[in-house]
Amino acid sequence: MEANIKDRIKKLLALGRSPNPNEANYAILKAKKLMVEYKLTERELLRHDENPIKVDSDIYYTTRSEHWMTGLADVISENNCCVFYMVTPSGSQRHYIIFHGYEEDALICNSIFAYAVDCVRTQIKAIKKVMKLNEQPANIINEACETYGKGFYEGLDDAYTTQEYVHQEWGLVMVVPPEVKAILEPMERAHIKEKNHDDHYSFYAQGYREGKVFTTQNKLADTKEKTTAEDNPTTNQEAI
Repeated sequence: MEANIKDRIKKLLALGRSPNPNEANYAILKAKKLMVEYKLTERELLRHDENPIKVDSDIYYTTRSEHWMTGLADVISENNCCVFYMVTPSGSQRHYIIFHGYEEDALICNSIFAYAVDCVRTQIKAIKKVMKLNEQPANIINEACETYGKGFYEGLDDAYTTQEYVHQEWGLVMVVPPEVKAILEPMERAHIKEKNHDDHYSFYAQGYREGKVFTTQNKLADTKEKTTAEDNPTTNQEAI
């Protein structure tokens, strides 16, 4: 039985890398639920001889724009058992986001981050279009976009906090392993000094609302479990 459960959890974690965000988020939640139910941690399941890896997101922010990206990477990595850092090629103003964690965690984290960045950039593109039509200056447009991004990742952070409160039994399943954190010890983490753009509160509020509904709990409200033959073909569908 335990071997079957371990295989099922591994398959669910693999589905967590699906390009379909609803499918991926549902699979992650289901895997964690099973791990708690059977009192298993990912380390016990997958990591007897595994070492943390780095996953290059191929996504970057620049010295001049998209500083919200570091906050977003921080929120997503912390809530998916990973850490992140930046790599800046010599002579470049591009700062690439790197995730570090055990393979399943890091790949899932990277997938969620890529989708979140795409969501934020899509909305920022719309904001820029409207503001340019209204002949707003470039610096004001940039401030509004940064404020929207900040609102998004803070809304997402609060959504994760709510999720953790609802699933307090997850406990150690959600903890970033110390051997993953260790990579940051010799590094100096970059800290972006954020400005307080009170004039753009409406964009912050919009970002906050959209970030809060991005995370798993809200996306999965109407999603049903897809029971496979390997899982249990005779078991009725169950809610999270």
